[in-house]
Amino acid sequence: MFVRPLIYPLSLLVGALLAVVAGLLHPDLSGDPGGAAQLTTIAQCGAWRTIHGTFLVSFPLALTGLVGLARVHAGNPGESAVRAGLIVGTFAYGAWTVTVAFMGGAGASLAHSFTVADPGMTATRAVFLFDMIHPFALATQRAAGFALGLSTCLFGWGVSDGKVLPRWLGTGGLAAGVVAMALALAFREDTKADQAAFVLPVVWQVVAGGVMLRAARG
Repeated sequence: MFVRPLIYPLSLLVGALLAVVAGLLHPDLSGDPGGAAQLTTIAQCGAWRTIHGTFLVSFPLALTGLVGLARVHAGNPGESAVRAGLIVGTFAYGAWTVTVAFMGGAGASLAHSFTVADPGMTATRAVFLFDMIHPFALATQRAAGFALGLSTCLFGWGVSDGKVLPRWLGTGGLAAGVVAMALALAFREDTKADQAAFVLPVVWQVVAGGVMLRAARG
């Protein structure tokens, strides 16, 4: 019985931390000029599939933790905002999954085909396919970053109104969400600034998971 209250905060904390680790290990593709350079970078990253697999594992864990956050606010003034945050957050993680799954699966396969093929049609086709499909993944990434920022704003609003968790956590969620939405809207999908839209919401989840874990243990 003691373990049950810890499942949600642990899921949120571990899921968010896994996303942070995967993000730190992910090689930078934003500065590469085209598909050939990006495929080469992907092929040279031995942990490419592991990094993206870590992202994919972190998403359901984080969502499970956010369900626990919504559960904590059931029946108090912050309930509606937190429920809306959970719905928008589910969309955000779904869109983010599309981007990560494409880069971890199709991106890795195309990078392998590009590097092992003789210069010619096979390598050219790999670059062509990547250049055609990658913009779709980037557009999905922008939508995910904006939605995750909006979700974090809603969670922050609900935490502030609910007064179950510290008020500073709610204020931090509002600030993190606003910055994330601004980054997702203001910068192109292929820039590091647009990718940075995910940073503050995930860091906020780490903090929220820690606060929830401490409250559950207490």
